[in-house]
Amino acid sequence: MQAFNTNVVLKVSVLQSGKLLANAAEVRLEDLDARLSETKNQNGVVWYYREAGQAEPPPTAMEVMKLIVKYRLPVSMSSKPDFSDTIDEHGNSRLRK
Repeated sequence: MQAFNTNVVLKVSVLQSGKLLANAAEVRLEDLDARLSETKNQNGVVWYYREAGQAEPPPTAMEVMKLIVKYRLPVSMSSKPDFSDTIDEHGNSRLRK
């Protein structure tokens, strides 16, 4: 089993408007693709947040998920824009350690 470098974290936010953020900076989908590739090369992980997580996602959200799958990166979901929590397999919010 592969060990991931949890010191290399790409924080991806998808806003309800469809705008994308990577480590708090606005990016285009093409830029995010390159950033995810870099994260993969560094054996890193993705922290993912989607604004209004209970609402219908913007189309951009599915494109982001496709890219994450493309690079087979581990993902930690968060319900908070500051990534201070994680969502467990049962949908419960837990403070990030």
